[in-house]
Amino acid sequence: MKEITLNDGPKRKRRRDRSRTEGSRREGSREERHRRAEGLEQPQRTPGSERSRREGSQGRPGRYEQQPVKPELPKKKHSRTPLIVAGIVVLIMVAVYLGFGVYYMDRFFPGTTVNGIDVSGKTVKEVENLVANQVQDYVLRVHEKDNKTEQIDGADIQFEYVSDGAAQQLKYSQNSFLWINAYFHPQEYTMTTPTVYNKAKLKEAMEKLDAFDSDKVTEPKDAYIDETSSGFEIVEEVEGNQLDEDKVYELLCQAVTDGKTEVNLKESDCYLKPKKTSDNKKLKKKLASLQKYWDMTVTYEIGDASDVLDYQTFKDWMTVDSSGNVSFDWNHIADWIGQLADKYDTFGTDETFHTSLGETVTVTSMNYGWKMDEETEAAWLDETLKSGESATRQPQWLESAMARGEENDIGDTYVEIDITNQRMWFYKDGQCLVDTPVVTGDATKDGYETPLGLYCLFDKEAKAILRGADNLSGKSYNTPVDYWMPFNGGVGIHDAKWRASFGGTLYQGNGSHGCVNTPWDQAGIIFDNIEIGTPIVVYKSSINQGTGSVAISQPAETRVINEQGVEVTPESSAADTTTGTTTDTTADSTSYSTTDTTSYDTTGTAAYSTTDTLSDPTSYTAIDGQ
Repeated sequence: MKEITLNDGPKRKRRRDRSRTEGSRREGSREERHRRAEGLEQPQRTPGSERSRREGSQGRPGRYEQQPVKPELPKKKHSRTPLIVAGIVVLIMVAVYLGFGVYYMDRFFPGTTVNGIDVSGKTVKEVENLVANQVQDYVLRVHEKDNKTEQIDGADIQFEYVSDGAAQQLKYSQNSFLWINAYFHPQEYTMTTPTVYNKAKLKEAMEKLDAFDSDKVTEPKDAYIDETSSGFEIVEEVEGNQLDEDKVYELLCQAVTDGKTEVNLKESDCYLKPKKTSDNKKLKKKLASLQKYWDMTVTYEIGDASDVLDYQTFKDWMTVDSSGNVSFDWNHIADWIGQLADKYDTFGTDETFHTSLGETVTVTSMNYGWKMDEETEAAWLDETLKSGESATRQPQWLESAMARGEENDIGDTYVEIDITNQRMWFYKDGQCLVDTPVVTGDATKDGYETPLGLYCLFDKEAKAILRGADNLSGKSYNTPVDYWMPFNGGVGIHDAKWRASFGGTLYQGNGSHGCVNTPWDQAGIIFDNIEIGTPIVVYKSSINQGTGSVAISQPAETRVINEQGVEVTPESSAADTTTGTTTDTTADSTSYSTTDTTSYDTTGTAAYSTTDTLSDPTSYTAIDGQ
């Protein structure tokens, strides 16, 4: 029921009545609480009385029944002030928030960093200025070996910042009205900082670094093998500090372009390195190859002498490749063998000879002596050196002698022919078996003299027919002999049964065509005891004993029949005989073998070709035929 009040009187009365009623309710409430506290039982209200009270009050307005009623709680009085204040605060906060949003529309949020620079509250222009200042202060630190650091200043290379709008794009990425998030989530940005620099200036700055100072640079050196007093050893490499200039320049350019402030030359592998280090497998293999040559020797034994080839000599001939393979220079090998041959070869050299008459003469070796097979020896030495194994060797010879001595290679077995005294000796093992007068080449006829020199007996033949032609007349001759011992082409020692005497001056006007005519029995002794290869010494003595010819008992003389069937003596056969048959007037007719040789050098040096030996018999062409 709505109540309308027109003035204040009744209102105040009702308020007082309400106050009393509320007071009575409060008192009643206190009494009830007191009873409960004392354990007293409250009076029971009957439903009827309660209902009567409610009805009476409703049905009879203005009449009150004095009955206990339940007190009503007082209504709270609500104030609007807090709401108003709160609203004002909210409005202020919104205004402030929006104000900050507007503020950060052209500024970076708090806690924002760009390229490590704090740009909180900075405008784009301010940020760009900060970046430009940072670029202006740019320094590139160059870290080198041995903890050394140098630097290149940006000003030296004309290093400058050029805006490309990157800062503005970063600002666009921030929603200004979400600025409050920045306090909880700081933002870090990295942006490109376009720059320009002068590459030529950068190269100049690089070259001014101490790292490129030639006085302070040590070049790298390869490990190598060094010879010591006890062998070989590997000398370790030297790393040095020399830089690869092109590589460093490329590294610096890239660093400046990227805005880097530090580079490390060692970590970037800018230093030149030795190509070969001490742990190199090929170097170790080479060391092993060389080491075995250190103690290697090649010994040549020649007579009582020996020559040793060792490392100190052949090291200059060696070439060792990167794989340790060893080779030798052929020219050096051939030269060394040649020197060895020059030292020991006697073939074609002058030799000293002590004569039976006590004189010392010099004879030239014509076809006797030692001559090394240089080609064979050089090939053998090359292969031996490659093997790295020591060896001892006696060389091969193209020509060899019966002996080897300090003064000559004649030894104690030889034939000695003294042209001056027309005398011949034969020694075997130092014992003289023959000492006999002889008749040598006619000294009065050009080209007939027995050639001087040291020779070798290259053949001997029994029962031979000597065929030849007279050097002066050109007429041919045939002369049978029992003992034929050639030593210089068609010149040799043989018996001369047609001669009754030997020695003296017979060789002057009645000499041979160059051969050494020998008494038959003495020729036989020599023939039976001499060996092919025996040296034969022919010389002119300065001692002239002046003895005359000696008569010698000879066997039956050989008959020589010319083409006309006329018997002639050997003395004249050279002048007037041609080809004919020969018979031996001894008890038994013995056939003679025949051999042909080709030529004879009238200068005194035999120039004979290989004999053409018939199956049977063999013939010789001789200068003398006597």
